[in-house]
Formats: sequence, C-alpha cells, structure tokens
Amino acid sequence: MNFADTNWLEAMFFESALREQQARRAIVDRFLRQHGGQIGLSHIVYLEARNVFSRISGESEPEEWRQLQAGFSGRFYLDPMNWEFLRRDTFTLFAKYARKATLGTLDLALLASAELAGATRLLSFDDTLKAVALAEGLPVFPELGPEGKSLLAQLRR
Repeated sequence: MNFADTNWLEAMFFESALREQQARRAIVDRFLRQHGGQIGLSHIVYLEARNVFSRISGESEPEEWRQLQAGFSGRFYLDPMNWEFLRRDTFTLFAKYARKATLGTLDLALLASAELAGATRLLSFDDTLKAVALAEGLPVFPELGPEGKSLLAQLRR
C-alpha cells in the first residue's frame, strides 16, 4: 500500500501560488491518475496533518480537513497503530541512524508506523525521510534529490 507523509497530503489538498507547491501538486495529481488506489496514513501523519491544515488555511476547521476526513470512507486507510510496537520500532531506527545524521523524531516514528502498517511505498517530498526509508528498503516516490542521495550514502556507511 502507498503510504503518505503530511507534505504529500498538503500538496494533495491545498492550491498554492508558490511555484514549488504547484510542482508538488502536479506530481501528486499525476501519481494519483496513474496509480490510484487507497492511500495509507498513520496516526502520526493524521496528528500532524490536523495542525498543518489549520496553519496553512488560517481556519480552525478548514474545508480541506473535512475533505481528508471524508476520504476515510475508502480513499484513505488510517492504520490502527500499536503504540508499544511503534515505540519499539522507532527506538530501533534511532539506534541504527541517529548517530549518523540529524533526524527528526516524528519522521522516524512516521517511518516506523508506515513499516508496521505494511507500506510498500512512501509518498513524500521530504528527502531526509525518504533517505531513511530507502536505507530501510522501503521504496519512495518521488525519487531522491542530490541532498537525499548524499544522506542515503551517509546512512548506509
């Protein structure tokens, strides 16, 4: 199952005048046309998305948030996380990679939750998160950029 990061959801639900955001939106739209299917989310992404959607929209109950929630009737799958397993697997990621690079706690928890949910691909625009996912053997989309490739090499040492 394809598994989305919060920045993927942001590009999916919000229009923007910024060129980088428009490019991300085009990537998301193209991917969804070609691959379709249900997209997995973790409670980590769900929590972060709630915060991000209100921040971007400037509203306490944005329409984009209601659209995301409506998607739980088939478009999205919210994995029922087991916090004990999540903590265990996140600690394992810390042990493997924290000494090699500066990595976000929530990013590694998100990755652990994706792996626990049976993700087959991570959808994200965060090259740091994607580098760790690739180091763990989880395919990503879109491909890593040059900085992400450098980080991946560092993580594999």
